[in-house]
Amino acid sequence: MILILGGGLAGLSAAYHLRDAPHLVLEAETVAGGLCRTRQVNGFSFDSTGHLLHLRDERAIALVDRLLPGAFEEIGRRAFIRTRGVTLPFPFQANLGGLPPETASACVAGFLECLGVPVPDDPRASFREWSLAVFGRGISDAFMFPYNAKLFRRDGADMTADWVSWAVPRPSLREVVRGALGLANEGMGYNPAFRYPKTGGIGVLPEAFSSRLTTVRCGARVREVDLERKTATLEGGERLAWDRLVVTVPLPEFLAMTGTTSFADAAAALDASVVACLNLGVDRPGVGGGAHWIYFPDPEVPFYRVGFPTAFSGGVAPPGTSSLYVEFALSRRERRDLASLEASAMEALLAEKILLPSDRILARDVVLLDPGYVIFDRRRLDVMATVVPALLERGVHLAGRYGAWTYSYMERAMLDGLEIARRLA
Repeated sequence: MILILGGGLAGLSAAYHLRDAPHLVLEAETVAGGLCRTRQVNGFSFDSTGHLLHLRDERAIALVDRLLPGAFEEIGRRAFIRTRGVTLPFPFQANLGGLPPETASACVAGFLECLGVPVPDDPRASFREWSLAVFGRGISDAFMFPYNAKLFRRDGADMTADWVSWAVPRPSLREVVRGALGLANEGMGYNPAFRYPKTGGIGVLPEAFSSRLTTVRCGARVREVDLERKTATLEGGERLAWDRLVVTVPLPEFLAMTGTTSFADAAAALDASVVACLNLGVDRPGVGGGAHWIYFPDPEVPFYRVGFPTAFSGGVAPPGTSSLYVEFALSRRERRDLASLEASAMEALLAEKILLPSDRILARDVVLLDPGYVIFDRRRLDVMATVVPALLERGVHLAGRYGAWTYSYMERAMLDGLEIARRLA
């Protein structure tokens, strides 16, 4: 028996691809989907922050087309950065035109100075070292350091850079110069285009998996896992035997379940941010001016990103309205006063002219994601180097963003499930 802990995209994909191999998915919530669920509030479809499908792998493309043929729209990204009173195309490092001249010149000069500087290949090198080597002082100070400190709630010197190689595009000198002169560089990065459902929100994807599976058991919260006897005990006391275990629930949570002292110590060493997402429905069309999402690196703005689902799907809100999601990051040690966060969000949205004083809020929805973003630091490197092989020896496989405790995305989660299923089956 293959037991799968967690019914998010990775767990559902593993179950879907296991087919006839005996398996069971245990999902603690009443419905499967994990963070990929959609909530209905006053006629608005709200996701848990921005969940957009960036598909590049032919296996993932074929899988989505098989599950939901014709259900997704292919959309070219319209993303921006708002900083220092100006709005720039994404990514910042390749679109410096419009910045105050002294800032733009410092960014270009810093990039020129770092050309030829070796990029650290040591996984223990800090994000700060990596950014200075790749982008130079100007771009790092203007965007990379403040934005990522806001996103992860950590100083770049305290984080490693082993998550950024695929996620952060490095422009050529030609692209930096073009962007500084106001010539937009488009299509850069891993997400120049994305897919999103025409109707229903991103929750249609886990629903499509679930509709094809009879092996998903919801409301089944695991209390304890015995790695020696190979059993999992549910909160109600029921005990299930397994031969191999696929873990997609947060790794620190799973390690604590084992009751093993060394694993409990490892769990305590793993850190993550907490994401608070405020979803809003507004009685005016066109909020966001056509942008899909905007990044906010400046420290005085309380949120790090605002997205506009009605800019990429007319089926998530009533006619004549708009929806937006506002994302904050908190450390696990910060007090979580959601009322204060919402008040600060409304004030800043008005100050940034995203909302108007005349706008009427038709729907509010607050989602707290804990964990949010995995913190990549040296302690994580040490833990993963020892924990992953120790678990594999016991027949335990880690998958998905939180099971593998990594920086990930929906396509990767589905591929994790597919690849583990093929190995185990």
